[in-house]
Amino acid sequence: MTARLTREPSRGTVRDRYLVRGSIAPQFVAAHAVTADDAIAFTPRDAREARAFAAMIADGSIRMPAAGRFWFDMDAYETAAAARRTRRVPVLVLVALLIAGVAVVFYRG
Repeated sequence: MTARLTREPSRGTVRDRYLVRGSIAPQFVAAHAVTADDAIAFTPRDAREARAFAAMIADGSIRMPAAGRFWFDMDAYETAAAARRTRRVPVLVLVALLIAGVAVVFYRG
């Protein structure tokens, strides 16, 4: 008898398809601290991680329901990531136009 893998249907939630980046968010996801009831104690390991942690608190990705206990708000994380992408678009368009302008100036045909 051979075992067959079957695909489970998605329930349509953010948590079904979640992949986080960085050094802090994966720690919360691994600890299943994604609701206020599952909040964990967290201390940043170094200055760089402390700055990233403070930024995540500022944009609402990390919430603190009780003193010293934190949880990861996936919806706020997605919203903050979308806002960052939206702010990058004009900069990327400007850079692309500058590159195209430099290419036209140096074109010899």
